[in-house]
Amino acid sequence: GCYHGHSDSLLVQAGSGMATFGTPSSPGVPADLTKHTLVCEYKNIEDLKKCFEQSDDIACIIIEPIAGNMGFVPASKEFLKECRELCDKHGALLSLDEVMTGFSVSSTGAHVVIDVKGDIVTFGKVIGGGMPVGAFAVNKDIMAHLSPDGAVYQAGTLSGNPVAMAAGLTSLRKIKSNTSLYEELNKKAQRLVDGLKEAANANSIGLQVRTIGSMFGFFFADKEPKNFKEVSEFCNFDRFGKFHHEMIKRGFYFACSQYEA
Repeated sequence: GCYHGHSDSLLVQAGSGMATFGTPSSPGVPADLTKHTLVCEYKNIEDLKKCFEQSDDIACIIIEPIAGNMGFVPASKEFLKECRELCDKHGALLSLDEVMTGFSVSSTGAHVVIDVKGDIVTFGKVIGGGMPVGAFAVNKDIMAHLSPDGAVYQAGTLSGNPVAMAAGLTSLRKIKSNTSLYEELNKKAQRLVDGLKEAANANSIGLQVRTIGSMFGFFFADKEPKNFKEVSEFCNFDRFGKFHHEMIKRGFYFACSQYEA
């Protein structure tokens, strides 16, 4: 249910069981690459423990602390703390994918909300005011492995693009200067989902709503989904499709999939 970009080793789906070596989810991706990725169910700590039982050479856990690619599904603080403890116990790194949450839920990312520190944190377009830019943050010891200091090669044609950097600096300065920004964003998002919920209740339509900071999501379902499988099973996708098209007619453009926050 999480999406971490289209690198070959991450275009992977679960095999016969959830805590299992992954199989390619996109044509052209060799199984020799995805076999190094273990896949388990979101917020299922027992699945995660099985991964460590199957392999004594796990490099890291990669997770969206607040998932936005199966709809809006936050992980619990307890689950994320257990992820942290498993990494510490087995000498693995905890990689928090904040491409969607970074600066959307707080001025420093999701770790303030979830109260768990990642070893690697990745950020995306939001840090550049929507411009094409990505970044990752790690400690000095890990960063020292990257070229030119270390042996791990890392480069990009668009790295440090001046226009994207200018947009990013401007965005971050605006965020930093507005101390009430996230309080205001949260109130607006809460007002929106409360209004949707009220309208759904008035028409006897099952709707589940959640919001953190400026991120929000809703499911046309009678009970709240906790992971990708439950989103697939609980939600009325036909109703979402009709709702989405009717809202466009009225000038409101929501994310075009029930699987998107």
